[in-house]
Amino acid sequence: MNPPPNKSAYANALRWLSQRELTQHEVRTRLSRKGFDDDVIETVLTRLVSQNYISDDRVARQVVENALSRSRQGPLAIRQKLRTRGVDGETAEATWRELTQATDWLKIAEAIKERYDMSDPRQRARCARYLARQGFPSVVIATILQWDENS
Repeated sequence: MNPPPNKSAYANALRWLSQRELTQHEVRTRLSRKGFDDDVIETVLTRLVSQNYISDDRVARQVVENALSRSRQGPLAIRQKLRTRGVDGETAEATWRELTQATDWLKIAEAIKERYDMSDPRQRARCARYLARQGFPSVVIATILQWDENS
């Protein structure tokens, strides 16, 4: 005898959530890929949210805190990671404002810059590209490069 589909969907979701904190979007996508109906998916998501097993707020906080603790990613990359994980805009913005209000992006970029020989034009260009890839705004990158010219 096969278990009811929503029980199987719920079991799958619990297994995934036991391994990693996921957003509603991520669970919905995974269940959809497994072939579950939209009604079953919505029922499972409602149940998981009511039991506080899924929280987009927790995921957003975790993403931002992890990125800030590594001190290598800029604001653009962190925000993109939130969008990729499926955190809704309002939740992402509230978490972002709360956790990054005291963050000095110039200081983080300055620490990254120390790894490069800024007297070499090729190294300066590598540093600028690295900072851009890590999601630092062009204003921060230009400021970092300008500081070195003035020293």
